[in-house]
Amino acid sequence: MSEETNPREFGEQIESVEPTHEGWTKYLALTTAIIAVIAAIASLASGTYADRALLEKNQAVLVQAQASDRWNYYQAKGIKKDLADGLFQQSQNAKFKDDADRYGKEQEKIKDEAQDLAQKVEVANTRAEGLFERHHRIAMGVTFFQIAIALSAIAAMLRNKLFWGLSVTVTGVGVVFFVTGVM
Repeated sequence: MSEETNPREFGEQIESVEPTHEGWTKYLALTTAIIAVIAAIASLASGTYADRALLEKNQAVLVQAQASDRWNYYQAKGIKKDLADGLFQQSQNAKFKDDADRYGKEQEKIKDEAQDLAQKVEVANTRAEGLFERHHRIAMGVTFFQIAIALSAIAAMLRNKLFWGLSVTVTGVGVVFFVTGVM
């Protein structure tokens, strides 16, 4: 005849097979998941700032090339002006004087354009530097979040609350870097 198991005994058998969990490990798992989510968000933000900084740097290079072209054109007009002045001095032909005056006026306009472009280069470079700085701050935050996740894993393996507390503290440092990078 088969032996029947009493429900109470069955429950005791199940409890003896299932590992017992300490209550704090639920919080450990929850904080680790939250840290991972914050790390993912911070990583995305860091990449976005890096991308924007590279675009600004590219813009600065493009405008720098345009400014260089304008300065070269400015110098070419200066050479033409000097040649026309020299020819006027030798020949006293009014046409050369008119040419020299016209080249001088054109040269001033070109100079203003080149200076405006140079100023745009400075602005783009300054923006790029600011964006790179933000990227670096947030990337530091991501690093601290990764360290915090590793400490959480150690806390789980060793069942040691000290590592969990250290993980939460390191997360706080990461949050400071993240917030200062975003602001």
